[in-house]
Amino acid sequence: MTLPGRPGGAAPPGLGATPYAVVAAAERVDRGDKTALVALSRSLERQALVAPPTVVAAALQDARFLTPATLGVYTRLADAGVRTRLFARGLTSYVAPGVDGVALDDDDPLVDEWVIVLPGERPAVFAATDLREPCDSDLERCFLYAVSHDPEVVQECLRLLVPDLAV
Repeated sequence: MTLPGRPGGAAPPGLGATPYAVVAAAERVDRGDKTALVALSRSLERQALVAPPTVVAAALQDARFLTPATLGVYTRLADAGVRTRLFARGLTSYVAPGVDGVALDDDDPLVDEWVIVLPGERPAVFAATDLREPCDSDLERCFLYAVSHDPEVVQECLRLLVPDLAV
């Protein structure tokens, strides 16, 4: 992953952190399957549609998880003037009008993370890490996750993902 302000895609000097690491250090970590976490992420996305932040960043692990419903949410946010950036393995730089994509390398730590960062009046960050445990279906995949509404935690996650858009 190569981002503006992050030469070679490296984390800022001395940090080496990911959004999950930042949120997990600040909040209680829970375990959940993908079905439960989809509901949680949809709730946060609905919140963003009601009160759009100035910028939103989301990591989806892999482009195959960019469903039509998910794309619709981020396209509507971009249509509302929200600077929108998505991260995933196999993602193209152009996702939709106003939605920038960043392709992740296979060894990028974000490939294992599912993240939604919503700064602004109602700050929130959801960050999960895939446990990569054997399961029968994609919806049964298990994650460790945490949510924070602390503006400082949200801003740190935003700076990690999109330093050029951090507010």
